Amino acid sequence: MSQGKLREILSKQPYNLLRSYNFYAYPVGKTTAERYICYVFIRLFMKTKILPICVSVTFLLAATFACKPEENPVIPTCRLTSTNDQVVAADGQLTDEIKRTFTYNAATLMTLAEKTKNQDVTFTVTYADQRVRSAAGGQDVVTFGYGSATSPTSATFTRGGKVMSTFGMEYTTAGRLSKIVESRQILPTGSLTKERAFTLTYDTNGNLTNEQVRFTLNDGSVVEQETEYTFDTKPAPYKRLSELPLLTVVALSQAVETRPGRFWHNNNCIALKSYNLTSTGSRSNLRESSTFTPVYDADNKVMTQDQATLLYQASVPNPVSMKNLQTFTYQCE
Repeated sequence: MSQGKLREILSKQPYNLLRSYNFYAYPVGKTTAERYICYVFIRLFMKTKILPICVSVTFLLAATFACKPEENPVIPTCRLTSTNDQVVAADGQLTDEIKRTFTYNAATLMTLAEKTKNQDVTFTVTYADQRVRSAAGGQDVVTFGYGSATSPTSATFTRGGKVMSTFGMEYTTAGRLSKIVESRQILPTGSLTKERAFTLTYDTNGNLTNEQVRFTLNDGSVVEQETEYTFDTKPAPYKRLSELPLLTVVALSQAVETRPGRFWHNNNCIALKSYNLTSTGSRSNLRESSTFTPVYDADNKVMTQDQATLLYQASVPNPVSMKNLQTFTYQCE
């Protein structure tokens, strides 16, 4: 066959060819373009009566398309279902533990539970217009307010119908929490702090690098602290939880959480250092130095990690050693 004849056939539209030939009788190829190429070659070789070559080309095309790598492979979706943080003293005794569990209906978070030595509460989440409106656990209720965005900008925590705390939240343009302020109306037992203001700073890749907290006490005095973070290249466990503002407010309302920034890590934290700040905002003494040794599975989910901590006090020459064991579980589709 001449090159001119070949160009003439290839220049025709597939729908014109369909009028004359049974185009869909040739199943090789997944798309119309692939079937068309196969069809044209088969018709060309049939006209030249070189049947063996036709068969060879047909099988070659079939093998080519069959071995074509999938452009968008299905990656399992995994959601965080539990976290457990055990505090172990230098003598090996378990001194404290906090466990959080999460349940889902498909991809929607339905319950959030927090258990410590002193409390055990499960919050049931209520939605409206595809946004979290409230979370209720026994006498504890957290309700959320929204502006024009999809993330809540305010929250109120009540216990037995009494307002305990109100919260105000701000976010970066990327939707990550940049500031949360808790104003306590009724102080938790033994606390002198009437307001806590946390400010979070991220790098250009969304990794949390710095967390500052400002405590305002009953007498009007202010204490400020700062934590700097070092992170891994693998994802943090809470990256697999969608309702981070809810978790942040609930955790703070239970008066146990002191670093809500941990929920907003993009990549997993592997070290932190915490400092007291002076009245001018500069660092003074080191309060804490911690390193984390994570264990990941084949999909880069952190499963466990050991935390080795040194706690410093200005009046004590040697730091106090402490260890934590943190475990995480997931539900994958």
